[in-house]
Amino acid sequence: MAIDLIYIGKSSKNIYSEAECEFTKRIKRYTRFEINQINPLKLSNSLPKDEMLKAEYKLFQCKLKEGSYIILLDETGKAYDSRGFSKHLESLMTTRNNISFVIGGAYGFSDDFKSSSQELISLSKMTLPHHMARLVLLEQIYRAFSIMKNEPYHND
Repeated sequence: MAIDLIYIGKSSKNIYSEAECEFTKRIKRYTRFEINQINPLKLSNSLPKDEMLKAEYKLFQCKLKEGSYIILLDETGKAYDSRGFSKHLESLMTTRNNISFVIGGAYGFSDDFKSSSQELISLSKMTLPHHMARLVLLEQIYRAFSIMKNEPYHND
C-alpha cells in the first residue's frame, strides 16, 4: 500500500515547509509515501483557461501511477470529519495498492480529469493557498493513521 500527493505549484517561499517535512516523516512510519511536484506551466498567463486545464491534466497523467485510486482535492468534493476520513482511508487501503491525492493548479481541474478520477474531496468550502492545502492534507493523513492505530494524537 502506498500513498502519493501530486500537486502543481512552486516550492519557493513556502512558510509551511518545515511542518510539511515533519508530517511527511510521520506518515512514512505507516505507509510508503511520496510527494511529487509539477511546475506550473510557463505559458499559463497566455493560455485560455480550458487549454491550460487540459495541458495540466496531461502533466498529471505523467505522474499518476497506473491503477492508482485518484482523489482530487476540490471545493465541490465530499467533506469528511477526521474520523470519517480515517475510516474512508482505511477502507481504501484494504482494496487499493496505491492512492493518489491530487491538488490542481489555480483553476482546479478539467472536466475530463474530474470524470476520470475516482473521487473528489473537499478540505474546506473556503479557498486555500496551495501550500496550506498541502499542509492540511498531510496533517489529516497523519491524523487518520493515528486514529486507525488508536494513538493519542486525535482527541474527540
